[in-house]
Amino acid sequence: MNQTNDSGIAIEGNFICPQTRQPLRKATDEELLALRKIPEHTMLEAAWIRSDSTVAYPVQNSIPQLIPSAAIPLANFPSSTR
Repeated sequence: MNQTNDSGIAIEGNFICPQTRQPLRKATDEELLALRKIPEHTMLEAAWIRSDSTVAYPVQNSIPQLIPSAAIPLANFPSSTR
């Protein structure tokens, strides 16, 4: 069963941020396109975004990389991505 966050965005699965324990939601297609503009993430297959929209966790080989060192900061992204 999906829940929604304060912004009404669906929260899928049961993933939580390893740093804050906040729920994570799957990145939208638009958010993925924006993340793929970062040179080191051009091949990003998916991502999970923390509910406060400040970090994203990449998915590599179908495995979410839910470790703090893998977090992608979203502070400099347009508001539509955050």
